[in-house]
Amino acid sequence: GVVSLLVGVTFTFFVGVAIAYALGYRDAESLVTIGAGACTYIVGPVTGSAVGASSEIITISVAAGVVKTLVTTVLTPIFAKRIGLDNPHSAVVFGGLIGTSSGVAAGLAATDPKLVPYGALTATFYTGLGCLLCPSIFYFIVKAVVG
Repeated sequence: GVVSLLVGVTFTFFVGVAIAYALGYRDAESLVTIGAGACTYIVGPVTGSAVGASSEIITISVAAGVVKTLVTTVLTPIFAKRIGLDNPHSAVVFGGLIGTSSGVAAGLAATDPKLVPYGALTATFYTGLGCLLCPSIFYFIVKAVVG
């Protein structure tokens, strides 16, 4: 669970930053806020407020998180069997990798309701970890790279 949390938050954040960069955002505050929004729609505004991002960028981060939640909700039951999402262990890892609490809970409920508490456990910690890492360590990394 711990490893999946670290991998999930880090990977999702930097994919979000890369997408924001590809869309033309160049300042560290915007990149970090949108990258954090890719983690969850809660982490984005927390990060944006902490680093001084504009309300427009914070709104984009919320939208990114909502899209992730919807995609997770819809695709989880479709791909669950293919990825072996059929036991508590895999649900814990899934929650840590994906992280959006509502999307993970809804997707697992549609897959197998018995798995919801396991996935929701690590997904909840994902949000907390994102709120710790994104506006601090990840911000300084992005700031060092883009200036």
